[in-house]
Amino acid sequence: MKRTYKLLKITAIISVIFVILTTFGVFATWHYATGGVNPTTEELKMTVFPWTGQEELPDDVQGAVHTVLIEAVLNGKHTDANGKVTEIGLNNPNSYLNTEIKDRSSGWFTSDTLGSMDFWQNDNIAKYFDLETENLSFLLYFPEGVDDTYYLFTTSIELGAQNSPNIPINTNIYPIYRTILQKDETGKYVAIETKTGYAKSAYYSNVITGSFLIRYPSFNPDTWSEGKLGTTKSNAIYVFVGETFTAYHDTNTEKSYYSLSSVTAGKYITISTDNADAVFNVYNSRNNNVINDENLADSTVYSFTAQNNVSYIIEVSGDTSITFTITST
Repeated sequence: MKRTYKLLKITAIISVIFVILTTFGVFATWHYATGGVNPTTEELKMTVFPWTGQEELPDDVQGAVHTVLIEAVLNGKHTDANGKVTEIGLNNPNSYLNTEIKDRSSGWFTSDTLGSMDFWQNDNIAKYFDLETENLSFLLYFPEGVDDTYYLFTTSIELGAQNSPNIPINTNIYPIYRTILQKDETGKYVAIETKTGYAKSAYYSNVITGSFLIRYPSFNPDTWSEGKLGTTKSNAIYVFVGETFTAYHDTNTEKSYYSLSSVTAGKYITISTDNADAVFNVYNSRNNNVINDENLADSTVYSFTAQNNVSYIIEVSGDTSITFTITST
């Protein structure tokens, strides 16, 4: 994916590539790229109207409210410590996002995306977006030659640090929500549709340097497909140690499946949840249940000892929303 920068910007950027090489690994990916969010970011007042599929977006995960991010992309603004207001959203012609889109859509280095894991823009992204969205990663896709329809991809899955993706490259990341942002009859961008899907893990392509010198985990929006993963063991959702996940079901009896691999032999793997109604089973490659569960006062803990070169399938059921964390000792 490409990117546009004006000549003076290009000169400045090239001049710092040596610095990048000597500080490789210093930066972390978003979920606020380089750390904190400016606490003076203006509180967003939700002005977007309900749209098709909005109900698919989860809103019960702290720091990962997708609708707040969508509102910021459409109509957001930022107030700094000195009271200066910066327009962020698409519905102001001279806003931060519109300037980025314009820069990336013409000139020497072009691009059709802006992502929260962008190396050159991580400082701006970290300060311009709300605390309620700090645990989201996003890609805004603006197709070449199109100025009335953009696509916003959002996910709360922690993608990983530089050169260290949590989900192996070319492995599906789920869920990734795609929201279509389109101009209405008045020329204002509005959200018109959200769908749930998945896309292949990939390194983000930065301006000029692409994904060669600076490699932050992301996903390839061209591979996004609508659909639900985790409905069977054969399409289990990839999960990893150290992260918290939420299983969403239509009924209490519905089951979802997760694939856990790359675990260290001999490690004690623990799956914990605060949901007393949740039921977990963990199967090894021979389809044997390997868990040893203990019921605690305010949570349920499931545990097993990992074996070498074994992938595990985690089966989750018992409630319509089950949040769980995977750890190892």
